[in-house]
Amino acid sequence: MIFVALAALLWGLGGALAGRFMREIPPEVLIPWRFLLSFLLLLSLLLRHPPSQEERPRLIRVGLALSGAQAFYYLAIHTTTVATGIFLQYLAPALLTLYALLRRERLPARALAGVALALWGAYVLVVGRQGLQGSPVGVAYGLLSALSFALYAAFSHGLKTPPLVALGVATGVGSLLALPFLLLHLDRSLTLTPGQWGGILYLVTLGTVVPFGLFLQGVRTVPARTATLVAMLEPLSGALFAWPLAGEPLRPEALLGGLMILLGVALNRR
Repeated sequence: MIFVALAALLWGLGGALAGRFMREIPPEVLIPWRFLLSFLLLLSLLLRHPPSQEERPRLIRVGLALSGAQAFYYLAIHTTTVATGIFLQYLAPALLTLYALLRRERLPARALAGVALALWGAYVLVVGRQGLQGSPVGVAYGLLSALSFALYAAFSHGLKTPPLVALGVATGVGSLLALPFLLLHLDRSLTLTPGQWGGILYLVTLGTVVPFGLFLQGVRTVPARTATLVAMLEPLSGALFAWPLAGEPLRPEALLGGLMILLGVALNRR
């Protein structure tokens, strides 16, 4: 669980540092470069330690799910608001909990209460009094990002392939899917400022390779439902980091929402 928590802290730090740049870059430019540069960074490791034949089909599914999670997340942000996109993506643990119940798995009452409490806390922390905003299409993108993130965690659970090797395959799949968009919008890439390229490079290293590698390490032994719930620490860490780094004061409701998330995660500990 500690690896997933560290991943969430890095995602939150990335949001506090580079969120402004990310909103200025269109998703059809940002997503392809994020996948391609991450894949190139991991390519030598992937070539030295190729995954086993048995796990390659599963790794392809991990890559497809990761691609969907990232693409739909950024589309949700650009068609709604950052708060709406973040909250909708973190419906993933609720989807996994619902799936477990449909399979008639016995989940303790405290675990169900923890999921509900964490989701409520995420709403209070991220959305707050402004409420969910955006078009039906944008909300649909957000729900698809939640579904994709849930599948990414589920497919990754129990993988034997080393985390960074698995991430290399996943980002390779994402690069192939995003390549047509990169070529189609190559002219927009040429207009990016040095600051925007710096935001992309930060997102590739400390926003993708390191935290997603940590997440894959954690989800090898932690159930997907618990892993996605722990990942909800991201908006809490983002709010905490934004206080000293971006000068954004902590709102009382944000502190309340953060506490609710922490309690929800604690209730789901084994």
